[in-house]
Amino acid sequence: MTLPTSIKNGVTGDRITFLLSPMSGDGDLLAFRCTLPPHGDGTPLHVHDDMTESFVVERGSLLVDLGPAGNITLSEGQEISIAPGTPHGFRNETDGEVVFVTTATPGEGLETFLRTIYALANEGMVNAKGMPRDPRALAFLLDRGNLLLAGVPHIVQRLVTFMLRGVARLTRYERRLDLMVRGS
Repeated sequence: MTLPTSIKNGVTGDRITFLLSPMSGDGDLLAFRCTLPPHGDGTPLHVHDDMTESFVVERGSLLVDLGPAGNITLSEGQEISIAPGTPHGFRNETDGEVVFVTTATPGEGLETFLRTIYALANEGMVNAKGMPRDPRALAFLLDRGNLLLAGVPHIVQRLVTFMLRGVARLTRYERRLDLMVRGS
């Protein structure tokens, strides 16, 4: 099975080109080039339990939200590394595109998250902000993507995610999501 090297989110307009893909057998490191359109929302504030993520801006300006630590704006050539457990999110607040390269270790969970959310968007299964309409899909994404939303108690998220993942398994919804992403 060959996964596409480039994907586009039909709702938000974000584009990703995978440079290294754990899901395609490239090892543990995920690397991809992301293009956010003008005023692109990027990602809300979140944390990863055990993933280190870094961003290097190639063109434009990327606003990185570090939660309580404040915001920073990265310009061309600037980079940041985000340690596990650090709240972060990003967005494009400019009138031009921003292009940046992200690396993540371990990266398979994030790659699964990205491929799934883009597939859902392209199937019309997300809202205007690109978030899944079905809570089972959100639970799948948060769990597989090693993501916790900032501002919501983690124990509550883990409990709700666990319950919704159980429902998703029983209804074979997880299998449907896997098939969407892997094209099987």
